[in-house]
Amino acid sequence: MNKLFAVFAAIVFIAGVVFFTIAELNRDNEEEPETYKWMKIFSIIIIILGVVLAIACRNNW
Repeated sequence: MNKLFAVFAAIVFIAGVVFFTIAELNRDNEEEPETYKWMKIFSIIIIILGVVLAIACRNNW
């Protein structure tokens, strides 16, 4: 179960990094600038969640 939890933490972290990269690449988009701003905030929250999950997995919560 602990290995599955570690894999989930890694997937969540990678998804957050991908969302952050997409938001950064499209931040100057004139059509929907607000969307990418919120996408960037959401991705930072996802990255923090991934780090917390990895720490929890390491400490056997």
